[in-house]
Amino acid sequence: MKQYQYDIIHKQTEKVNHVRATAASPEIARAQIVLMYGSSHIVCELFSDINPPHQVLGEIDCSDFPESDKPWLFAQSELIEAV
Repeated sequence: MKQYQYDIIHKQTEKVNHVRATAASPEIARAQIVLMYGSSHIVCELFSDINPPHQVLGEIDCSDFPESDKPWLFAQSELIEAV
């Protein structure tokens, strides 16, 4: 298994993003990415990077997290880290 990174281009805005998939081959990785993003993005034919499997576990989008909930967030993270 390897982690393949493909560039994808948004069909309307033409913004370029990168998507990674761990698979046995680049063809399987690309096909899975097409299944996920192909309706809104063009998936480039060739991968742009290759890495050991599961190098990137995931991404968390915290952009809309409210400032008012920061005390709760920090308290919860401290509880988890204390274990």
